[in-house]
Amino acid sequence: MAALPAAPPGSPKGSPTAGNRTASPLAAPTIADLLDGVAVLVTGGTGFLGGVLVEKLLRSCPRLAKIYMLARPRGGLDANARVKQLLDKPLFAGHSQASRARVVAVPGDVSLPGLGLSSEDHATLLRDVQVVFHAAATINFNAALATAVNINVLGTRRVLQLCKDMPSLKAMVYLSTAYCNSTLHDTVRERVYPSGHDPNSIISIVQDTDPEALKDMTRSLLGGHPNTYSFTKQLAENVLLSERGDVPVAIVRPSIVMGTWSAPFPGWVDNVKSGSFAFIAGAIKGVFRVTLADPDKVADLVPADHVANLTIAAAWGAAMTGKGHDIQVYHMTSGNSNPLLWRDYVDLVVQKCRERPCTGMTWYPDAKCRSSYRRCVLVMYLFHLFPAIFVDLLARATGRKPE
Repeated sequence: MAALPAAPPGSPKGSPTAGNRTASPLAAPTIADLLDGVAVLVTGGTGFLGGVLVEKLLRSCPRLAKIYMLARPRGGLDANARVKQLLDKPLFAGHSQASRARVVAVPGDVSLPGLGLSSEDHATLLRDVQVVFHAAATINFNAALATAVNINVLGTRRVLQLCKDMPSLKAMVYLSTAYCNSTLHDTVRERVYPSGHDPNSIISIVQDTDPEALKDMTRSLLGGHPNTYSFTKQLAENVLLSERGDVPVAIVRPSIVMGTWSAPFPGWVDNVKSGSFAFIAGAIKGVFRVTLADPDKVADLVPADHVANLTIAAAWGAAMTGKGHDIQVYHMTSGNSNPLLWRDYVDLVVQKCRERPCTGMTWYPDAKCRSSYRRCVLVMYLFHLFPAIFVDLLARATGRKPE
């Protein structure tokens, strides 16, 4: 995948660009050498992209000492059970039990003060960890501003503080998004852009404002951001920029992350309930007939394994650059060199759904992009809602449970 253009040559030293990458590749160790005998910390490792990252670390860095995974209790499962659930997935089928044993669950939560760590776990991480991959975030576009700020902004600050206290830290990598600067309408370069609001001001507003009043204020606070996700990811980048001290930090900005391209095998996904995954799942079943998108705009889709590769390489880049240098920012996008239009993407999805139909199909696969909101809603009523109501009524009439 091609990256968006980097900051122009000659950017002044001290500017927050990716231009100051000074290490000589001839003298530098390999990525595997960098992680030889090293323990790393991964937040967000139980998520889709985090899982792909953990698998890649195990597979490509066989001398990696340990992968500590920060995990919170969820769905009745504690941290250990959630990590075991991840390692039991087909994604890790090619790994031996000894390899999986290098993954160690650490109970914690980025939304809690001190990351919710016990004093013992806190001491262990400070003693052992040399590289941190921070991928934990709420990716709910409709999350309340207070929730998004606590997890995405304050959570990043909490992880950064932990990194500052690690005596042997080599690098911290933050998983951001290519859309954190969606308010810009020019080429987005590999640098940290100032947010429209000071992060500390937003944190104070969120903490001091009544929830209902904050809900009414959210739209004006977002400015040109489409949702609280992109807004808080930009704020988090600014926290790293202003508070990192001498921590070697790299930021990776992927666009829309899709299934794996090739490693450990093609097409791995573990969540079909959101985003483009949900569209594909609905198209396979024949229930998704329309999506609201400009067919002539680029669908900037990137495979998860490529994002994982860049994330690990970014840690190497930050470590080689060393302390006291600018934040390194890397875009993981299709950019201008390998674009795919939404029209072509939807047509490809429909084509593959027809070539390899699934069992339990509701309707013959067909879908189109509609750039008009009204037309999209009309088609949704005609081909989504009304047929669904009819099928449910038919099921009830025949004594079956509606789906």
